[in-house]
Amino acid sequence: MNSATRILVVEDEFVTGLEIRARLEDLGYEVLDILDTGEEAVRKAGELRPDIMIMDITLRGEMTGIEAADTIRRDYNIPAIYLTAHSDEATVQKAVHSEPFGYLIKPLDERALHTTIRMALYKHAMDKALIEGEKRYRTIAELSEDLLFILNRDTSIAFLNSRALAFFHLPSENSPYPSLKEILPSDLYEKIAVQIQTVFEYGSSLHATHHFTYDGEDFWFDCSIVPIITADGVIQVIGQFHDVSALVRIEKEIEKKGLVQIEHNMEQFQILNDRIRNPLAIIMSLASLEDTKENIEIIEQVKRIDALVTQLDHGWVQSDAVRAFLLKHYGHGKPID
Repeated sequence: MNSATRILVVEDEFVTGLEIRARLEDLGYEVLDILDTGEEAVRKAGELRPDIMIMDITLRGEMTGIEAADTIRRDYNIPAIYLTAHSDEATVQKAVHSEPFGYLIKPLDERALHTTIRMALYKHAMDKALIEGEKRYRTIAELSEDLLFILNRDTSIAFLNSRALAFFHLPSENSPYPSLKEILPSDLYEKIAVQIQTVFEYGSSLHATHHFTYDGEDFWFDCSIVPIITADGVIQVIGQFHDVSALVRIEKEIEKKGLVQIEHNMEQFQILNDRIRNPLAIIMSLASLEDTKENIEIIEQVKRIDALVTQLDHGWVQSDAVRAFLLKHYGHGKPID
């Protein structure tokens, strides 16, 4: 593994540089060159593209080792291990703030040198994999038709996908994002804020369907709030808003049509009642004029029909109650006189 690892050494003391080269080659590494200025280190890093650099903090020229390492990492994504003869707190803090992949104190210990290089290469590989993974997941998020967001523990927004940016009329630039309270309609925010707090507190997912008004239009979203822990142990939550407004509107339209049909049927019952009872009264009157066998049979049949109509009357009274219920709870049906 070591023979494939190419190292660029940046050290302003010539003898120390030769010593580092000898130790690295003894360990099986390939040393590409020994440089003594930060400016030259930046140029050579771009040309040679080493796997890793060993960078002295104090160098000749205008650029320090820390500045050179930052530039090289930003431009070429090459990790650096800092090397210094100073272990004072100020030097260490300055180096730590630049987030090096390792830190060595002169004079070098061969075992520490080997271990630090291996750990730095491993950390760099993991960081690269995480970056690639994040890019992959962001690409998936951008392809989603759902509104997606990631919140930090203080509920500040870490990420919004394009669908969310477009829905809430936000610019496509990533950062800084407005607060969630500024983005969401107030009636939706009050519900979601409680869910988010609960997920952060208990670490379990929550799912709910929320109705809200935005831009003068009614929406229904299936909302999922899920906790995540990042590679560095930071707790965040992912929010997924799935728009089900079209489905809800269809269901409501179907429901409305059903209620309208019930209303129509009740009206037909009343019309049928009126149209049957009036002719029955006339038939009864005519049949009662003569006490014949035929008239007696007619009267008996009229009574049977009248009994059926009476049942319709009872049904109509019940339908009035149904009508009142529909009017009160669904807004459908005509007021009852």
